[in-house]
Parts: sequence; structure tokens; C-alpha cells
Amino acid sequence: MKSYVLFLLCSLLARIPSSQGQSDEAWAALNASVSGRLYAAVPFALPCYSLYNGKRAVVNEAACTLIRNNYTTNSIRAEVSNGYMSLQGEMCLGDPLDQCTLDSTVLPAPEPAPGASCNQGSVPSYYIEVLEISDINAALNFTKDYRLPLVVKNSGHDYLTRNSQKGSLALWVHKLQGLVFHGDFIPEGCKGDLATGRAITAGTGVSTGDIHNFANVHESTFVGGYSPTVAASGGWVLGGGHSVLSPVYGLGADRVIQFKIVTPDGQLRVANQCQHEDLFWALRGGGGGTFGIVLEATHRVEPSMPVAVASIKLPSNGASENSLKWIELIARQSLVWGKEGWGGHAGGLYLTYMNPVPTIANLTDGGAGAKSSMSVATEFALAAGGSSVVEVLPNYLAVWNKYVLPGALTTAGVARVLATRLIPRKLFEDEAGIAKLMNFMVTVQKLGFDPRNFYCPIGTPFVFEHATNSQPQTQNMSSSPTSVNPAWYNALWDISTSLTIPWNASYAERLQNMTAITRATLLAEELTNTDGGTYPNEANPFTPNWRESWWGDKYAALLEIKRKYDPEGLLKCWKCIGFEDEDISSDRFRCQGRLQLDVDSALEKKSS
Repeated sequence: MKSYVLFLLCSLLARIPSSQGQSDEAWAALNASVSGRLYAAVPFALPCYSLYNGKRAVVNEAACTLIRNNYTTNSIRAEVSNGYMSLQGEMCLGDPLDQCTLDSTVLPAPEPAPGASCNQGSVPSYYIEVLEISDINAALNFTKDYRLPLVVKNSGHDYLTRNSQKGSLALWVHKLQGLVFHGDFIPEGCKGDLATGRAITAGTGVSTGDIHNFANVHESTFVGGYSPTVAASGGWVLGGGHSVLSPVYGLGADRVIQFKIVTPDGQLRVANQCQHEDLFWALRGGGGGTFGIVLEATHRVEPSMPVAVASIKLPSNGASENSLKWIELIARQSLVWGKEGWGGHAGGLYLTYMNPVPTIANLTDGGAGAKSSMSVATEFALAAGGSSVVEVLPNYLAVWNKYVLPGALTTAGVARVLATRLIPRKLFEDEAGIAKLMNFMVTVQKLGFDPRNFYCPIGTPFVFEHATNSQPQTQNMSSSPTSVNPAWYNALWDISTSLTIPWNASYAERLQNMTAITRATLLAEELTNTDGGTYPNEANPFTPNWRESWWGDKYAALLEIKRKYDPEGLLKCWKCIGFEDEDISSDRFRCQGRLQLDVDSALEKKSS
């Protein structure tokens, strides 16, 4: 692994075209200011290609073999600067010739065709390996002087291409590690009576898997995401951060109690409920890559507790009609399950739910309470020839190791585009709502979405009816403690439709796929009207009315805060706070902009 990383850390031989306005001397000065940690960024699969941007390149057989054998391995990609979990972070979506990818449908991934060129795609031109605050300030000053696009890259989890941008300089923050446990954390600048209890401070690059292990050592439970390589103090929490434990304990944005961040004006700030309260509010849901570069975040954690698990599966070769019946069963049971404390992931052929509530997660009753709660789902699955395991494990780490890790280690290397919608709980309260929901499922099936591929995270906060909402308040935003879409707190499902773009898809195929998923997005908006919303971390990047969909009525306040701390707009990413409509047609976003314009045109033709 080390030799591969060293191969990828190329020297400053590659040049950004002089038309961008930076001289070799300017780049050399920047490199010196960051202690030699400025590198030319190259695509992940470059070692397998003999042509790079149309010019001869040397194939590195050892590195190529490692890449081909581990092309879908999350941990490999998370530890390198050019590792993107979703291939759309590497592709130029608007130009199929401008990319450097391999076929991930088989492993080892096949070698590139003879004569194929590895082209830069959306991979930044340069990156800085950030170890010090001074690295960030040097990059901010450089991009300000030369008007060069600047992006923030962490472990590579991003469906919307916000962590990559063609022709940009990237701040690779994944090396900002460090974990500290606090028995009773007092946010900086706050009085002792505002102590928040046990907490963990995690550097922005620390992985969720590492935090779970660290929390367990301290007999604690971290409420985090579902992938071990997600950096929990980065984009996950900044965008809201749902969890299988969220129905009882809230979103990551509800539980974070302090950020340390370098804002685009170059200032190191501590944001919590006692200082920079407006920034603290914005960071809890306003999205990553736009308000600044987070160094660390402090998260409340819970005492260690038993957790019940229900892993119920239908046969993998089941009919789509049976999946529709299964989805309807889950819909009918979801409100009851939510009130009991269950959260997790529902699919067209399975459900995997977790529950930390003592009445369900009881180690002394042999799991009887959990089995009774899930009996309807178990009976359906067994009658269909499926399987059911319902049990109680001693702590969340045991659940994590048994039920999460096996399916979360090799999900990378695919261009998968999501479209999610928060479904209000009122649709689950009567027959009319259930019928409306199932009519939606039938309609999207006609668009080409197979119900067997249905996927729905059940991670909406505070569904559990006895939960106490202990979100930290802010002095000037007390009526709305976080900046996530208010729909989060009135929802039951976060329904998800997705499409995978073949690695070698033509532009026409990409446009067809993106148009189809955008039609499904609009149908989901019609289903919920203004009662729904969208999780910006898992949104369709071509959503037309994205501001309202992702942040509801909070966008204007978020934009005001963005302009306060980034008056010159140094941080700008695709449909982040501060993104303008005219940016769609700009050269900076040409890899997404062309598709957006053509999707809009296709939708207009369909409606006329």
C-alpha cells in the first residue's frame, strides 16, 4: 500500500496550463509554503494506462495490479488523495471521453483497451496534503490571488462531485486525524452549567469505523453513518448525517456540539452554542465544502448499551410483484416500528433494522421482545422462502462488526447517482396515505426502476415517542437548532431511487439516465409537496429546485452566513450554499452543467 501511495504522490512536473494565470514560480512558492506537500493530482487508474491526456505514459504494473484487484475496495480509495468512492467524482459527466476509469463489473477490473487514454476528468489539477492550519491559509491566499477553484477532499464519499472539480486545487484533509474522549465536555467559551456530558472530538479525517472502535473502548456508543470509511466530522455531519440510531438519538447535526474550522477569510474559529453561533447553526446541516475547512468536530456519545437487530431477507430471485407487497408491508409497519425505536435500512428484498431501546434490546429475554415486534415481517419473508434473524447483541460495535462491515467494504468504483426524498409520517397514518405511497412506487416502476432495487434508509430523527430532544440551542437561532431541512423532523422514510451509469456509457446514455432519475425526483416531490425534503448528501445533482428541496425555508439565512464568512466566494461547489444559477453554464462546472441544461431541456419537451 505504501509503495502505491508514493507512486501517486507525483512531483511538481505536471503543469497547469499557463492560460490559468499561474507561473511555475508561483507554484514553486506555494509548494515551499506548505513544506513540499503540493502535488500534481492524477487519476486513480493512471498506472494502468500507457497514455495520459493523450501523451505517452509508463504503465506501472505493480500499482496497476493493486488497483485492478481492489478497484471497488473502499479502504484503498479512502487513503489516497485521488480516491473517489463514486466514479462521477473522477468522470467529466458531460464528456465521456474525459475520464480515466476501469470496468468495475468484474474483478480484477480488466486492463484498458490498447490505445485508450487516461484523461483527467474531474480530478483536480493539484492537491495539498493538509497537515497544518498554515497549509489551508496558503491555499486560500493562492486561490484568492489567482482566482483558481478550490475544493475540499476528505475520504472520497460524495455523490454530487463536490469534492472534485476540473482545473482546481484540492485541500486533502484526510490526514487531519486524532481522537479524544471527554467524560463531561464543556464547549469552549461556555460556562460549566452548559456541559454536554460524554463526547468524542474527532479530527475531520477520522473514519466512522475508527470512531466506533474508540467509543467502544470508552464504553460509549457513537451515532454515526453506515460506512466505515465515511469521515464523520466532514461532509456527513455537515450535511445532516443520518444513522440507524437516529430515530432514538437524532441526526449527526443534532448531536455535534462544537466545530473548529478555518473559514475562507483565513480565520481559525471555534463554533458552538456560545461563540460564532450563526456559523455553528450553518455547519449543522448547511453542507460541506462551502463554509470553510473543518479541522475537528466534537460529538455527543451515549453510554454503551445492548442493541437489537433484525436481518430479514426475501429470496434474491423473487418477483418484482412480491417486492411491491414487501414494501407495502414495511410501509404499514413503519410508524409502529419507529415509535418502538427501530431504524435501519429497508430494501426491495430485505430489511436490516437496529434498536437500542431497552424494552426491545433486552439481553435477558432471549430477544423475545424484538422477535415479537418484527413477527409480521418474519412471517412474510419465511412464507416467501426467505430468512429471518432477530437477535440482541451486547453493544453497537458487535452489531457493526457483524451486520454492517461485511456489506460496506467493497461499494466503491461505481458511478451511482441517488435521488432521495423525505416522506412525511402522515402518509403512513392511514389507508389513503399508504395508497398514495404505493401508487408512487408503481409509477416509478414504469419509468424503469425495479422495486427489487428499492432502498430506503430509516434514519429520520426523534421518531421514538419517548425520546427527549436534547439538541444544543443557539442564542439567535433557538427556534431552529439545526440548519437541516425541517422535513427531517416530521418524516419517517428517506426514500431513495438510484441509477448506475456504466463506466463506458455514451453521453446519450448518461443523459437518458439523468433525465429518468430527475423525473423520479419530481414525482417524489409531487408525492410529498412542501411537507417533504431532500438529504443534500444523497440528492440528485440535477434536481431543478434544489434550494427549496434541500434546505426548505433556510436557504436565505444560510446564504447570508456564507457571504459573511466567505465574502469573496472562494469556496464554491456544485449546488452548495452560494452556488448561482449562472454557474451552471460556467466553464468551471462544465462537467455537470452541460448535462443539467440538457436534462432541463428534455423535461421541458416531455411536458410540452
